[in-house]
Amino acid sequence: MNPDDTRCGRGGPKAFNSRYRCPMAERGLFGMVYGTAELSSPLGSNRWRLRSGDEEVAQLRRLGRLHISRIYLPNGEEAVLAPGGQSVVQALDAEGMELARITRKSWLGRKWEIGSQRWAYELESDPRPRRWQITVGGTSVAQISGSLVSYNRVKVDAPLGVPILVVALAWHVIARPWEAAAAPATLVASPAEQDGLV
Repeated sequence: MNPDDTRCGRGGPKAFNSRYRCPMAERGLFGMVYGTAELSSPLGSNRWRLRSGDEEVAQLRRLGRLHISRIYLPNGEEAVLAPGGQSVVQALDAEGMELARITRKSWLGRKWEIGSQRWAYELESDPRPRRWQITVGGTSVAQISGSLVSYNRVKVDAPLGVPILVVALAWHVIARPWEAAAAPATLVASPAEQDGLV
């Protein structure tokens, strides 16, 4: 097996290009995004790419019927963003274990907590339309901004670096806030559907 295939071309959609170096993705699901990155998707598509410069850091796929998003990393790791109850979205690994979660802290969904056993962040809306701040202890460490009309192209400015999972969880609730705000009975997949989550 070609080592480059294992590092950068396995475990996700075939669109990963093996010519890209994958320094951030090699760190796995707890890897960091530094500097400027972009999440983008063609209109009408459920597939997204997280890129930083010429590097493809991750791919994401939304499955609207199940209210989940799948994350594919170039190193072969995968995760699922799935409803964890009212106002909660969990990031689950391939074994179904929780890696991180985002929890709504305001009734209008303007403030969220993003946490794991390794770190704790907050996601707060900015007064400007489609602008959000990722903060630690009230200090902004990253900014997220959508386009003027949609979130099909999302820019992430993280000069200090933020985890890939923080970016993914923030994107999930910003782009589809009602998925994280619905009551558990209307949001959590049925037992038969849960078999396909991971």
